[in-house]
Amino acid sequence: MAIQKPYNISLKGTTVDAKDSIKVSWQSSGDMSTGFQVQIYRNQDNNLIYDSGRITSFAKTYSLPAFALPNGYELKVKVTIWDSGNNFAVSDTEIFQTSSRPNVSVSPIGIVNSQSYEFSATYSQNEDIPLRSWISFLYDKDKTLISQSNVRMSTPLVYLINYLKSGSSYFVEFQATSNKGSVGTSGLIPFSVSYLQPDISINLDAKNIKNAGIQLSWKTIQIIGSTTKQPVYLNGEKLDLRDDVFTFTDGFHVDADFTLKLWFEDIKSYTDLLVLKGQNGIMTLQYWDDDQRFHLFREVYNYRSHYASQPLTGNGYFLCIQQIGGDMNIFGEVN
Repeated sequence: MAIQKPYNISLKGTTVDAKDSIKVSWQSSGDMSTGFQVQIYRNQDNNLIYDSGRITSFAKTYSLPAFALPNGYELKVKVTIWDSGNNFAVSDTEIFQTSSRPNVSVSPIGIVNSQSYEFSATYSQNEDIPLRSWISFLYDKDKTLISQSNVRMSTPLVYLINYLKSGSSYFVEFQATSNKGSVGTSGLIPFSVSYLQPDISINLDAKNIKNAGIQLSWKTIQIIGSTTKQPVYLNGEKLDLRDDVFTFTDGFHVDADFTLKLWFEDIKSYTDLLVLKGQNGIMTLQYWDDDQRFHLFREVYNYRSHYASQPLTGNGYFLCIQQIGGDMNIFGEVN
């Protein structure tokens, strides 16, 4: 039986990074081949850019050395084989592409000071190939996968993780795929978590009280707020904010579910009464005399929205701000 042309060339339709060693394999039938030659051409002008030369071998694989090809090109490969009688057969040419893997960078994280944190990464690619998709992963200290984001098709590369445990260590990883199909990774980026978590009791504690009731106590997460000046207290219990503003920062995330209940007295109109700052945005609260409503301004990922309470007239107010599943509610009562 005569020697038959090679087929099923492995590079067909693939995208490879020329910085790596590139393996080419093929199949053949007919007489046993005793030699081969791999040639690679630039598809746009048919210029020969790599030639292995004739190699005496029974093998049906060949590895190109790293950096043997340029990145960023559409190429075509051709394989020639010979039998012991010096008869030869030439494969069809098969198209493939070279493209650098994406560069995915995450800045050092260090210590995270809250149970929620928005991780971010940057994408670049040496030949300026756009991003196709990305995904992020969270691992525990033993590098066991805990959770992952959905596959997303656009920037920014940000991944919000909730319920991080104080005193624990983790790894986060971002993987990005270019429009050419090349995949790059940030690698596993280590970080640890430490935030204030005062003990109300070491474990969940149930205690009988009068009228067959049960009192439960447990650990809570403390969200720390601050004022711009030295805080002034009225009667030792109320914070005077008539010439100041109170800001929640450490431990707060404006994109997570929360319920915030507040008391206000003798408020100042058209000024920030409260600021909620998180990893990915900010909320500010004001009271306006012209419509006698509380107004909440929410800006997350540079998207600004505005919410208002029902009209409230008086000197003291109980106000509730609630966010559940992305829906915002603000309502109050006159004290």
